[in-house]
Amino acid sequence: MTSVFHACHSPLPYFPRKCQRSHPPRPSVSFPSSSFSRRCQSDARFMATSVKTAAWTTPDGSALQDGISEYFDKSSGFWEDIWGDHMHHGFYDPDSNVSGTDHIAAQIRMIEESLRFAGISEDPAKQPKRIVDVGCGLGASSRYLARKYGAECQGFTLGAVQAGRANVLAKAEGLADKVSFQVADALNQPFPDGQFDLVWSMESGEHMPDKAKFVNELARVAAPGGTIIIVTECRRDLGPSEKSLQPWEKKLLNRICNAFYLPEWCSTSDYVKLLQSLSLQD
Repeated sequence: MTSVFHACHSPLPYFPRKCQRSHPPRPSVSFPSSSFSRRCQSDARFMATSVKTAAWTTPDGSALQDGISEYFDKSSGFWEDIWGDHMHHGFYDPDSNVSGTDHIAAQIRMIEESLRFAGISEDPAKQPKRIVDVGCGLGASSRYLARKYGAECQGFTLGAVQAGRANVLAKAEGLADKVSFQVADALNQPFPDGQFDLVWSMESGEHMPDKAKFVNELARVAAPGGTIIIVTECRRDLGPSEKSLQPWEKKLLNRICNAFYLPEWCSTSDYVKLLQSLSLQD
């Protein structure tokens, strides 16, 4: 099977203008409008800090999982208003004349560039027909891939609110017979071995506390000859003479971890070593 991953060295999200997509209304949640953004950030940082201490003493990482689930269940509506249903960064080509404010188009380009980089065939006979979306968020990647390839997609997330919203959007777009979403753990996927032609992970790997187990599960559910695509946020690789990151870098990364429920960071070379250990073709 083939594995491909993109590494983003800039983990800070951008905040483009509010999305103006026509989607079914989501369940309303009341927040004081003038203070919501500030409170969301500070509350998330507080919750992450308190739960992460417990996570490292919990063998199965359940405290971290519960924190991630709670964080995204409470904040997904906020992210949908800002980013739209694609809850990931966009791809911006410096040589392109496309407006940098068109974030929805940039998010679609991120998907298309990932598929191109992975060498997914344009031949209909060779295109993926069974896809899993690992850490699916609101399911936008699954719906896009289902339409593009006529594929059946199964997505999962730790957040029950996210999974429910993803299923609502799939039904509204006439894709309920092609895509489905559930609550599940990426470190213990509820699928048999070798089920999927394409294993898709768009900006979810950074939340995984056990990267080796994460990669092993991706490989386990991939069919022989299938493709694994990992788009994730990573810290920089260390230089030949470096033993660790600089103190100021560690401090910055710790702040990001505390705000967004992220465990310890790994580098692109760490991922390469994990993938090579499984004898995957890149």
